[in-house]
Amino acid sequence: MSATAILSLTGITKSFVGVHALRGVQLDLFPGEVHALMGENGAGKSTLVKVLAGVYQPDGGSIKIGGEVTFIGNPEESTRAGIAVVHQDPILFPNLTVAESIFNEALPRTRLRRVRWKALMAKAGLRPPRWCTESGLISGTGVS
Repeated sequence: MSATAILSLTGITKSFVGVHALRGVQLDLFPGEVHALMGENGAGKSTLVKVLAGVYQPDGGSIKIGGEVTFIGNPEESTRAGIAVVHQDPILFPNLTVAESIFNEALPRTRLRRVRWKALMAKAGLRPPRWCTESGLISGTGVS
């Protein structure tokens, strides 16, 4: 019995005026796997992440989360679908907490948000001070 992919991209395409940024991207992520998205400058890495984050909508293809076709029309829908993007910039919002930066929204006030925060950090193997701001972390040493 094969596991269902937690995220599956099939035939994702995205074009901008005169530029085909993504052409038929296929990707399946399964529980317990670790992946790296690598490629040369201009290969479409950031565009693909922005499609998943709801910043851009794909021109074609489908996104499945947990086996269900999902439309991600904006960043809020991406967050509701369980997708959190941690950008490559070391400090995105120096005055926000790590939790706020990851969820890119208000402090996780509800019990559900706190549970999601704890699960996300545990899954990533991180144990930062719970409400430490990003500027309070020293690169390479602040998160253990």
